[in-house]
Amino acid sequence: MIYKILIDAIKRHLDETLPLIEQLTEINVMSTPIPDGRKIGEVVLHLVRSLEYYTKGITTNQWDALPYNIETYDSAESIIELAKNVFESVKVYTSLISLSDIGRSINSFNRPATVADLILEMLEHSIHHRGQITAYYRLLGISPVFIPYIG
Repeated sequence: MIYKILIDAIKRHLDETLPLIEQLTEINVMSTPIPDGRKIGEVVLHLVRSLEYYTKGITTNQWDALPYNIETYDSAESIIELAKNVFESVKVYTSLISLSDIGRSINSFNRPATVADLILEMLEHSIHHRGQITAYYRLLGISPVFIPYIG
């Protein structure tokens, strides 16, 4: 049961997050809505690449941080295109995670973690940044897209 919950949560998270990322076309990706904050484009790029980092690592055991920078992805269109491509990769990696993988321990971090632990950490991290993006949008005068929660 936990396997289905985790896999479904990843898919739902991608489906809910992409419309938020697509709203980048309404602003300048170089905008920094708070003093000493990160550019909105950088936050989105970090969220996108972190999803790929975790799912690729879980399925291939390659834990290399994937490149991104606001100088390379300096427009809403380039960030959105990257997000779409990465989300497709994440779906493929997710399809490779089996029920038997959920309890598998991975020792590539400062403490051992199961695949289930890493999926939860990935989702928590991404949801944190999705909330940050939502707050940034509001500070920039954009109404974030509605995310349909269970209710």
